[in-house]
Amino acid sequence: MQQDENVQLSETQLAYRTIGQALWNTLCRARSIQKETPECLNRLMDALAESEEKGSVCVQWSKKQKAVLSSKECEELKDYGLLTEKPEKLEQSGNQEIPFVLDRQSSVTRVYTQRRFMQEREVALSILAMSQKKIGALKAPVKKALLGFNELQYGPARENDEESRAEQQGAVAEALKHQFFIITGGPGTGKTTVVAKLLECLLIENPTLKIALAAPTGKATARIMQSLINSTQRFPDYFSHVIERINADSLPARTIHKWLLSPNEKGKIPNEEQPLDVDVMIIDEASMIDLRLAKRLLSVIDENRTRLILLGDKYQLSAVGPGSVLGDLTAKDGAMAKNVAELTISHRFTSDSNVGLLASEIKTAEKPFDIKSFIDEFKLRGEGKDQVSIKLYHANDFVDRSLRAWMKPHLDDYLMALKTYQKKKDGPSLQALWLEAERFRVLCATRVGTNGVNAINDYAESLVREEVGAPSDALFYPGRLVIIRKNTPSLDVYNGDVGIVIEQAGDVSRYELFIGDRDKRIPAGLLPEHDTAFAMTIHQSQGSQFEHVAVLLPNDAENPLCSRELFYTGVTRAQKEAAVFGSLTSIERSVLTRTERASGLADRLAQK
Repeated sequence: MQQDENVQLSETQLAYRTIGQALWNTLCRARSIQKETPECLNRLMDALAESEEKGSVCVQWSKKQKAVLSSKECEELKDYGLLTEKPEKLEQSGNQEIPFVLDRQSSVTRVYTQRRFMQEREVALSILAMSQKKIGALKAPVKKALLGFNELQYGPARENDEESRAEQQGAVAEALKHQFFIITGGPGTGKTTVVAKLLECLLIENPTLKIALAAPTGKATARIMQSLINSTQRFPDYFSHVIERINADSLPARTIHKWLLSPNEKGKIPNEEQPLDVDVMIIDEASMIDLRLAKRLLSVIDENRTRLILLGDKYQLSAVGPGSVLGDLTAKDGAMAKNVAELTISHRFTSDSNVGLLASEIKTAEKPFDIKSFIDEFKLRGEGKDQVSIKLYHANDFVDRSLRAWMKPHLDDYLMALKTYQKKKDGPSLQALWLEAERFRVLCATRVGTNGVNAINDYAESLVREEVGAPSDALFYPGRLVIIRKNTPSLDVYNGDVGIVIEQAGDVSRYELFIGDRDKRIPAGLLPEHDTAFAMTIHQSQGSQFEHVAVLLPNDAENPLCSRELFYTGVTRAQKEAAVFGSLTSIERSVLTRTERASGLADRLAQK
């Protein structure tokens, strides 16, 4: 394959070009021919590489766009046995030995790798099978419980209380009617409250139900259980069944990966023949589920038994992996519209919430957009229940000086709590240290380079090492904040778990990781792949909340991470303060640029 020596190819592009060349060489050997690689195959491999880097499932173009492949070139690839047409019926699999699949719709054309097409098809089939199951009418005790929930008052009267209760009650009632249902809404809209009410109704109807709670990360899993406890224990008379399950430790909450990898009673990992032994599965932070994970999960769910409920914010970032599953499922007027309830009234982002106002401006902004007015409006807003600020980067600062000033008081408080714990070495002081660590976080768009995760963590680590007297090259030292990067079921730690390095009891020469939200300790030497976590990527922060958040946008406005979804996700992690750092151009682009991932899942679901 000829390539311009001046063109810098990414690793993904090189990988796809290598695959394309290998496919062609294999074909030539099988047919005993010698022929240059067709240019249309080279172009397709480049397009597939670009779509992979964007998180898309396929290559896609509309009638108004320049086609990646002409009709003649599609036929050429078909003749070579490299491309097959998507079968008309969704139930048919097509020729699984041909590497690429062509899918022509009325308005768009898509080309998939065979694997991606099969994943998308199987996800669609599973969801359709569940969504079409009929659930019987609500029984009298359940109706009575639903009416009783209208009496609940969470704290002092709040704005839009009646509308919020009606919205939540409607979501519960609709979810009870479906085997597959989605509850979407932003922070503070009551998704967990809806789950508590839903579970109580289901347990009233059948107290022996096997229920599974899940989320993509350890942090999100801990949050859904804690939120459920908070929602129910204030009203024990209304949630007696759920509280009984919580107290009996029979309402298990695990990461999705742990559910997938945990052996059943027979010692078998869940599979299609032996699916998960659950009647109800509720998954939080569903926006983080990519196509591959959705396929794995749905393949071990019993379509004839298990009720599946997804929770998530459709305005958040899509998953790191390929696809935008939650976005496709919640598409306006889409095939799943009757299986979706959207909660719109937020009790966190009320009219006096500056964070809520900033988040709303980000997700609704349209062109023409006045960036200077936007920055002036949010440069510093402190009157209200929370605070927001916007600061522009200083030129030539590898770690911005304004960010360092923002971090200092938070790190000082953390180091003071660490000093107290090292002196007392008791449970209360350790818990206080954990709470201090979880009070603030720096969330970055990028991992490397100026104002990236690595740079911020290096800066924070230097301060902590100096305070505790650790060598500059020490990997483990008291106070290091760590995030796990790899699922490790054997240690019961999972991607997204965060902990603090502390000295082992009775042996100050050894260290362990304390994961405070699970009260779990692991010897530091056994830790799987991990990073320092004073700063983390905005992607990693999904499923977490912190009182004080610094959101660092890319320095370069041309960075593809400048997106509305990334900006919105970072800001909405904040409970009391969101401090935004960026350049004039990167802030503007992050407000106006919507992430678009090519996918055919929404169309596939419409092919009933």
